[in-house]
Amino acid sequence: MMDKSVLEKRIHDKAEERADKYFETIRSFFGNERELVNKLALKPSSKEKMYFRTDRFGIGIFDNQESLSKHTNWQDIRKELVEKYEKEETDNILDKLNSINYLLEGK
Repeated sequence: MMDKSVLEKRIHDKAEERADKYFETIRSFFGNERELVNKLALKPSSKEKMYFRTDRFGIGIFDNQESLSKHTNWQDIRKELVEKYEKEETDNILDKLNSINYLLEGK
């Protein structure tokens, strides 16, 4: 028998994985476009350039989620995505349970 907290954790973990795919897609794009790595940068008001992606881990905005969160509202968006995906995952499980119940009751 699966405990409720185990199921909630699995739903949450799966939702986080789905949200993190957005970051990985963007990160991969900047990593694969060699013409952009160490070149494309924000023009901040300070003298320090903010590169989108660098060869040196952790310096570019899209090098990791911590860096992205430091310079953008990524954590707010990620939180919204996780909440949305948790609801979707839960609804999907409930639909499957309803289908099984329907079959078992034969109604």
